[in-house]
Amino acid sequence: MAYHPTQTLEIEGQYRHHAPIGNGACWLHFTKASKMDLERLLDALSVHPLAKQRLLFGTDIPMVDEYGQHLFLALFVIRPELQTAKIHLLATERYVISYMEEDDPLVEKVKERLLHHREHAIHPGYVIYHFLDITAIRFLQVIDDIADRIQVLEKQVFKTPFANEIGRSIYRWKIRIHELRQVAEAQEEMMKTIQHTTLPYINAETNPYMQDVAGRFARITAALDTFKESLSGIFDLQLSLKSDHMNVIMKTLTLVSVIFMPMTFIAGVYGMNFEVMPELKWKYGYGFALLLMAATAALIALYFKKKGWWGETGTKEK
Repeated sequence: MAYHPTQTLEIEGQYRHHAPIGNGACWLHFTKASKMDLERLLDALSVHPLAKQRLLFGTDIPMVDEYGQHLFLALFVIRPELQTAKIHLLATERYVISYMEEDDPLVEKVKERLLHHREHAIHPGYVIYHFLDITAIRFLQVIDDIADRIQVLEKQVFKTPFANEIGRSIYRWKIRIHELRQVAEAQEEMMKTIQHTTLPYINAETNPYMQDVAGRFARITAALDTFKESLSGIFDLQLSLKSDHMNVIMKTLTLVSVIFMPMTFIAGVYGMNFEVMPELKWKYGYGFALLLMAATAALIALYFKKKGWWGETGTKEK
């Protein structure tokens, strides 16, 4: 199979050298800059109008469809910045046509594979396989990157549980993962369709390769589901840590209040100013009152310490 990144192309005429030779097949790649040449090629090949429309204008979701002996696939390629790029494929008996609005390294990866595995260039189904396989591998690379970022987010919760940015980050990640899962799920369903139906150019030779790709897309969907659960768990963890911290603060304030309650009581008793209160005229009354307050506070604090209510978090009551 020959690869031609086309700028201009005709089946008949001055660009005839791009046509397949003998019983071989030809892979032609187009971008937005060569879209007019693609339209002329499709007219020359008498492609079904719906297949032509989908190849030129794409679809909103990944999909596979059959138009007679023409097989159409729409793939969504994930880029490192978590953006998606669409690539459309049309397989005919002697051509595999790919179209993207802008070029992507995926195209060069497919070219390199076919150069290293020339035996795969004998059938359009192998070219489709390499597009699907590299798409799945790119997705898995992004999955690994997301897993690392979620781990960083989880560690950050323990370091700064009160940081509001953590909650906002979790919300943003949930939106991104939801969008990625929609793409991954659609591509997984597409692989199931390819596996269990008789489509042109997907035969006994290429089907084991397609099963391998289907397994990778299933892993992607499962990983994204796990990420959604992990993010929910991180959010719940942050709320729990915040609640625990607030409980510690409230417990400390309560214990301090309890310590001062008897001191306040003592001060209130000696502040009633009755005429018959011998301690008021006692030479050491003031010192005795202060000592009594301090002793009472110390005894209460020691009691709390012994019970494990103060200064030893996580200690059970004895």
